[in-house]
Amino acid sequence: MAINQRKAGTILSYIYLFLSNTISIFYTPVYLGMLGQSEYGLMSTAGSLTTYLSLLSMGVGGSYIRFNAQVRASGDKQKEYIVNGMFQTIYFIVSGVTLLVGAVLVFCSSYIFQANYSEHELFEIKMIMLCTILQFVVTFCFNTTAMALQAYEKFLFIRICLLIACVIQPCINIAVLYLGGKAVAISAISLLTSFITFLCYFVFARKNIGLKFVFHGFDKNMLRSIFVFSGFLFLNSITDQLTFSADSIILGIVSGPIILAIYSVGSSFKGYFMSFSTSVSSVFAPQVNKLIAENKDMKYLDEIFIKVGRVQFYIVSLILSGYIFFGKQFIVLWVTSDYEGAYLIGLFLMLAVFVPSFQNVGLEIQKAKNMHKARSVVYFLIAIVNVMITIPMSIWWQGQGAALATLICMFFGTVVFMNIYNYKKVGINIPAFWKSIAKTLPGMIAPIIVGICIINFININSYLTLLWTVLVYCSIYFVSIWFISMDSYEKDLFTKPIKKLFKKFKK
Repeated sequence: MAINQRKAGTILSYIYLFLSNTISIFYTPVYLGMLGQSEYGLMSTAGSLTTYLSLLSMGVGGSYIRFNAQVRASGDKQKEYIVNGMFQTIYFIVSGVTLLVGAVLVFCSSYIFQANYSEHELFEIKMIMLCTILQFVVTFCFNTTAMALQAYEKFLFIRICLLIACVIQPCINIAVLYLGGKAVAISAISLLTSFITFLCYFVFARKNIGLKFVFHGFDKNMLRSIFVFSGFLFLNSITDQLTFSADSIILGIVSGPIILAIYSVGSSFKGYFMSFSTSVSSVFAPQVNKLIAENKDMKYLDEIFIKVGRVQFYIVSLILSGYIFFGKQFIVLWVTSDYEGAYLIGLFLMLAVFVPSFQNVGLEIQKAKNMHKARSVVYFLIAIVNVMITIPMSIWWQGQGAALATLICMFFGTVVFMNIYNYKKVGINIPAFWKSIAKTLPGMIAPIIVGICIINFININSYLTLLWTVLVYCSIYFVSIWFISMDSYEKDLFTKPIKKLFKKFKK
């Protein structure tokens, strides 16, 4: 059943990503048009501060699956309930701290952004921040429940909830905007949607995996281990915020809401890009932790790392190359030429996360083996350097400069350091991985040639032209990698579900 859940979770992840991104294509222009560039900039400004509240979770959520796997391997249900209680207690405390820190941020926001915003805009920023703070509180309170569902590999239910939310929320947002609502109303809707989704998680977890919490008899040694393990995940969180969110604060201070709105559009492509890869690696996290808990040979982890990495490489390479060829035309058609500057921002940020997007199973292996500490420290130091060079580059080249600074720093951390560390210390067969990736490259030649021909000889000035050129490019890409790059295992991933579907129809 677990294997079926992994397959179903992976398939539904891509259905969710396809559906949410398709909705976004039609929804975002309407949304931005009704909301306005300035209001969108206010939401981005508020988010640039409140996003740092995620750090208050201290990386604890990332450690739950590991400790849950350990106690479940022992078969002691009471101990599992105690572990749940320990994590839930931590999150209750975190929620209280979030409210206090959030209140301070709301109070200070007027002084931080007063140079570029009116009094009314500062008031809106405060209201948006309040909704976001409460959303963080809700997320923290239900985080143990969400992580428990992942640990039990209930990916099918999780993805179905996400699918429903991604359809319903844009519809409600458009209705609210049509009735005269603005950024504050949209933030309130997001808060309500999160609460309902997590409530569904809790009810399902109680009935289907027997989720229970015991708030006494805590194991002090395990509690200490949780904080030590989570401490470096916490450092990872700080690093991520410094790397990707500091840009927004810096731009908000030196450039104002319009430039920040353009940067946010470009940055959103990086978010879409990463979601296509992390949705796969997250599904395999429980399996990786189980193999480590059972002391399985490293060759099994190498196999997962290479197999998942190759599939992710096909997907992210299609997205990145498609963006390079069609991204600028898409942005102009999508959100008007006012946002054309977002193209380079999106490209720089997507290049920054390109390699880690098909190597992120390696992080799951590191965490399962409790070897993520060196990564956390090195990435943190690189993130500090990133902030230092982002400030002058933002002043000189605004959003593009901030994104370029991120690309330069990320290359040395995620590509150079991480591959050496995974090979020398963690024991992952990195040379075999890159040899396997290299074997897929000949299949990329034909689509690249077609992409170059399209952008040089076809004037893409309408959605219809964009659509058929993208379909041509994708078709050439799939045919080329199918016959040149893919092995039998990868082909079976696509053909087996289709064959099963046909057999059901025949019956």
